[in-house]
Amino acid sequence: MPSASVPLSSEASVEFKSYSEETDCSAEGNPEPIVRSQTLIYRWNESQWWIKVRFQGDVYSLLDEPRVGPRTTRRERREEFRTFVRLIDYRRLPPLNDTVTELVLDEIVRGHASRLVMHANEESNHNHFVKIAAKLKWAVQEDPSRVVYPTYDEFPSFHAIDLNELSDQTEIADGVFRVLNVNNNTPYILKVVNRPLYYPHDTKVIRNELENIEIIRNVPGIVQAAGVAVSTNPYKTSSTSDQPPVIVGIVLEYYSGGSLKTLLKEHCLLDFAWERWALQIATALACFHMAGKTHLDIKPANIVIDADGNAVLIDISGIGGYTHGWRAPEILGEVQPSELPFAVRRSNDTWAYGKVLLELVLHAGDSPFVRALRQISGDLMIEDMHERMTLLEAIPKLACCSVKSHSLCK
Repeated sequence: MPSASVPLSSEASVEFKSYSEETDCSAEGNPEPIVRSQTLIYRWNESQWWIKVRFQGDVYSLLDEPRVGPRTTRRERREEFRTFVRLIDYRRLPPLNDTVTELVLDEIVRGHASRLVMHANEESNHNHFVKIAAKLKWAVQEDPSRVVYPTYDEFPSFHAIDLNELSDQTEIADGVFRVLNVNNNTPYILKVVNRPLYYPHDTKVIRNELENIEIIRNVPGIVQAAGVAVSTNPYKTSSTSDQPPVIVGIVLEYYSGGSLKTLLKEHCLLDFAWERWALQIATALACFHMAGKTHLDIKPANIVIDADGNAVLIDISGIGGYTHGWRAPEILGEVQPSELPFAVRRSNDTWAYGKVLLELVLHAGDSPFVRALRQISGDLMIEDMHERMTLLEAIPKLACCSVKSHSLCK
């Protein structure tokens, strides 16, 4: 049974977005990938839908003709697939409003199935996908890999900053930008939801960080937010529908002193009054723990210096990443450290903090204060977590280590 055809509508348009192939055809030894996807925006009658068309299968196995010629390039495959998806009559499908619809195309194995309705176009008769359209079944679902934006209603306590008010974006890490507020030229750090190589877990990271920032708001030594960047839902179907704005990123305070990692790498630690940092970091981390939270990625890259020369902890989602070299011995083999009991996670933070102290010691020369830090660092990094010094034990020792008097507390 051939696929149905309808005339191409002049009222509808297709805007192509990303194309992807999930199978490495070179590594697998296949002449063509067996999974490919094209994301697009379909516009019709003053409405629009985000749609991802996903084809699963081997196109040549469905053709009644042998494959001839050399293997096609990725560009050629993309253009052929785009020609095909442009001809699908999306009005005959039930696309989902205000989200990304995934249209999954697969071979009809047996029985009856929903068949594609295609726009008639004689120029595409040689397109391989058009030829096999009658053999394909389709199904619609919400795209599980779509970028999920939290709504502003979830975090109303944060100041809403229109994304259009943030300009001069300079990327400093994947999905992290230095920006300026166009109204007052104030610099901020923008951490966006839609980061490169996005996974749905990235939205959970953003949500966790916002929740943690709410809990430790105004606590010294821990990153603070100026607000959240908001916009209309990019997947909004009808321009006239009333919807709450979505959060596209966290707007964080900008700390002009740079990261501790950079200061250590550039051997300029001694240009700062660095001795206070040990106590500042320990106190901030202890406050975080007292709120029932753990960081799980304590390292010099996640410590920054503010304009007054104070140390500040950043990246406080608790689930954003786990750097192997900064894990305590007891969690080295764990796949999901964030699922461990709180006491184990807290002890891991303590061990990693001890390693931060060791890094300071290694870059600070020699003094009674440095020797005291070395001792405290060793006690914090004891391999047996049950024998390890706790942060609450370390803080008074740090507090009574005076650089000026060169006195050490016992």
